[in-house]
Amino acid sequence: MISLDFFDSSSKFGVVKATVHKTGKLGFSSGASKFMNIENINFFNIGLNKEEEDKSLYLVPVEIETEKSFKVVKAGDYYYVFIKNIMRELKIDYKNETVIYDIEEMEYENNKMFKLIRRERK
Repeated sequence: MISLDFFDSSSKFGVVKATVHKTGKLGFSSGASKFMNIENINFFNIGLNKEEEDKSLYLVPVEIETEKSFKVVKAGDYYYVFIKNIMRELKIDYKNETVIYDIEEMEYENNKMFKLIRRERK
């Protein structure tokens, strides 16, 4: 007898990624927006894990604007966060390189957060 357990199709959300545009905006794909339920997020605190060397970005949704929060902006059907200063601080040449992040959901201090893992370009 066979007992099959099928995988979920990636078409549930589509492509779940974020791309840094040459303007310094971190733009979320429509799949990422659905996956993250971004229409209900006003701000993100964005940080790095001091224990990692890969420089993944961590986005923690927050309700209230502070000097550490980044506003989620809607433009048409898409959402973005302006991170030009973060890219400069990390010495990432976003103007001349394609910078794409895959997105994973995680938990931080009993709250949902997102890990953005930079895709390796070959």
